[in-house]
Amino acid sequence: MKSRKPPQQAAREGLGQIVQMHLNTAWQRPVGKHSVIAFNDIRSRVETSGAPLILDSCCGTGESTCYLAAAFPQALVLGVDKSAHRLARHGSARRENYVLLRADVNDFWRLALAAGWQLFRHYLLYPNPYPKASGFRKRWYGSPALPTLLNLGGELIVRTNWQVYAEECVLALESAGYQADYRLLFDEPLMSAFETKYRARGDRLFEVYSNLNVGEK
Repeated sequence: MKSRKPPQQAAREGLGQIVQMHLNTAWQRPVGKHSVIAFNDIRSRVETSGAPLILDSCCGTGESTCYLAAAFPQALVLGVDKSAHRLARHGSARRENYVLLRADVNDFWRLALAAGWQLFRHYLLYPNPYPKASGFRKRWYGSPALPTLLNLGGELIVRTNWQVYAEECVLALESAGYQADYRLLFDEPLMSAFETKYRARGDRLFEVYSNLNVGEK
């Protein structure tokens, strides 16, 4: 029987070199058709609204998107997730200033950047950390998607229940020329079912913050 590899215990060595490689390499992956359709469906509203734009990437059921729309009533909030099943579980409570979209965020980010969108805020809440060391390049800050994420600008907020993820995210942002830090969360309002579950079972919760409007471009 093969032994299961334990989660990565510390920040990956050579992280900065991987970040620089992505920053200096054009990503050639084709954009999915369903993502193009979702982008085109919302593009006119975004570009004519004049409202600050908030992106809730990998929003799951959209609970966090609804929360952000209430917290920032002056903004337009887009919740994007690739799973139609998760999006279909969104509750009946709705607000006029948010929209849920089915798209691959890797594609949606590139389409938004090509259209010249700039974000007010960008949330990545409890993303799948791929905790084995071999999964580093699947994490957002270790993937080819990183340059697009950075160039969309805005205030980046990443939440995770894995400290190594928070530490690596900060190191990746700093390697790309941005100031970043992370902190423990204590009594902040809960934004999603994931956050509720993690807090209930006693996990430590971390938040990474970086203003992507201040740094390398």
